[in-house]
Amino acid sequence: MTAIKETPDVAAIKALIQSFFDRINASDAKGLGTLFFPGANLSILRQDPAWDPVSDSLWGDVPLHPITPGKVEEDDGKEEISVTLRTSIEKFVKMIEDGAKRRKGNPGPKVHETPDLEATDIKVEHLFGTAWSPFRVTFDGVLHHYGTFAFTFGKIGDGVVGNRTWKIEGLTQSYRRTEGWGEGSEL
Repeated sequence: MTAIKETPDVAAIKALIQSFFDRINASDAKGLGTLFFPGANLSILRQDPAWDPVSDSLWGDVPLHPITPGKVEEDDGKEEISVTLRTSIEKFVKMIEDGAKRRKGNPGPKVHETPDLEATDIKVEHLFGTAWSPFRVTFDGVLHHYGTFAFTFGKIGDGVVGNRTWKIEGLTQSYRRTEGWGEGSEL
């Protein structure tokens, strides 16, 4: 089977997604803000109950939290979605800055967010684009939560096609914690 060549727009959007994750991992709030349209929206949704991905899943190569017998979250059969955050990018950038200041000098888990760019589905229609990008977050190398980022993009610039740049217009993160972490284990 012949591989399909990525278009320049798809490659640029993948680079933008990677840059987003790089800046999140570096707590680079100011750099993060440059990737978005002013006033862009950001939402974070959590699905409960906690769930461990099956071993042959996308994230099967990441260690899971060691669950202590008797401490497993009970699954009452109810799946729910809660909105944990809905804000503008400006307020989110401020939250990242404040969080970095609070954590400075305080030991804590090493948090790392990773996209799966190979599994990311990108669609482009002239100046608009969307991406559905799976991701995972580890605390000290152990899978804490995983899910999908749904990005919307716009291409902005001075009107000359070659001078336009992709920016993130909106972002929704949906995730599920893995078992064993419980409430209060979010950063």
